[in-house]
Amino acid sequence: MAAEIVQQALWLRVQSEPLSVDKCMAFAEDARAGAVVLFSGNVRNHSEGRSGVTLLEYEAYESQVLASFARIAEEASGRFDGICRIVVHHRLGPCRLGESTVLVVVSSEHRAAGFDAARFCIDTLKRTSPIWKKEHWGGDSDWALGANEIKRIEEL
Repeated sequence: MAAEIVQQALWLRVQSEPLSVDKCMAFAEDARAGAVVLFSGNVRNHSEGRSGVTLLEYEAYESQVLASFARIAEEASGRFDGICRIVVHHRLGPCRLGESTVLVVVSSEHRAAGFDAARFCIDTLKRTSPIWKKEHWGGDSDWALGANEIKRIEEL
């Protein structure tokens, strides 16, 4: 299962299969780019108030998530000078320890803009995209603590 938007300088995707750093990095390549910045959010063995986390499960409204990703990428491209390409991929379904759950790749003419845009993309994704995380630990499970109210980019 996957849903995506692909344009010349943009690749947005939600999928149930593992994410590919290599494919995302290859898409971000651009002759104008002096920098390619990669952020990978990975499953770790703990979270706020919980130790022994073994699995995360993600659910999302795919069409709304892709629309949210598109708004984020558009804002990042307009806000930071010299952005060449943006990739945002997010996993759905079960994800095991160490697996990437989200990849953000930004290529840019200069590194500062690439770092700033990648950070903006992941931070804004966490606050504006309708994606929910269920944590599994020690034989129990529950929806993640510290969830944020979904906001519009304009509200941030």
